Amino acid sequence: MRIRRTISLAVLFLAAVIGPLAQDKAAVQMDKPGPFKAGGPIAFDVNLNEPLPKGARFDFRVSPVAGDPEIQLASTEVVDPSQKKFRVSGTLPDGAVPGEWRISVIYLFLQGSNWTHLTIAPNDLRFQVEGKPYPIPTKAEVTVAR
Repeated sequence: MRIRRTISLAVLFLAAVIGPLAQDKAAVQMDKPGPFKAGGPIAFDVNLNEPLPKGARFDFRVSPVAGDPEIQLASTEVVDPSQKKFRVSGTLPDGAVPGEWRISVIYLFLQGSNWTHLTIAPNDLRFQVEGKPYPIPTKAEVTVAR
């Protein structure tokens, strides 16, 4: 009986701690369905679960699933006065790796901050990028130079 009560209290405690941390994700959709071309434009519609605080901004980055180079999309436009809906757009670099891409991270910058570890959790949106494939080095032999 005492063990059952202890387990019940532990479950309630974990629910109270984890519940607020497991907030809704930002709903991100493609402006136009892909595939997108290396060197071409790309745009996303972002719906935040809460209004963006006054003076805050977010930094939207995408990357190929097969690698980790992050491409920052610079243009963010407010779509409606609720401060919850935004359009994020930019241009993929000419040398963008072809294949499946994803939203890498959305950093949240509060008013007056220039660096942050705050992030906004996006939904798992994947999209295709077309481009010329090229080999990427993955190994190197290093020797001591004299």
